[in-house]
Amino acid sequence: MTAVCVRTAFGLAVQANGLQERIDALALGDRAVALDVTSALIDTNRATLRYMTDARDTTDWDGLARAAHRLAGSLSMLQCRPEIALAIRLERAALEHDAPAIAELLPVVAKAVACLNEELSALLV
Repeated sequence: MTAVCVRTAFGLAVQANGLQERIDALALGDRAVALDVTSALIDTNRATLRYMTDARDTTDWDGLARAAHRLAGSLSMLQCRPEIALAIRLERAALEHDAPAIAELLPVVAKAVACLNEELSALLV
């Protein structure tokens, strides 16, 4: 189901094996560390999405830009290029105070990250 979610958003599927390999590399092959890294990424992604939504609601464009930048950095650890590109576009829109672009991009970024979090959650079992 998750692959369909990601495929719908980007025209390609995030491969669970690829994510697992990237996390294993970050954790230097240690299963306990890999689980901790995965959980931390999920929690960070969720918190960042909440922060970005709050920033949008309060028109804190600079805060939204910083959060989108942090999200792009987090996504870069997993080499999620389509999601990184979306986060960068959202960051740029926030820096430019482009409310219509933000309104268009934030839900797309949120859906993409939610789908990625589903993929990451599946690795925890």
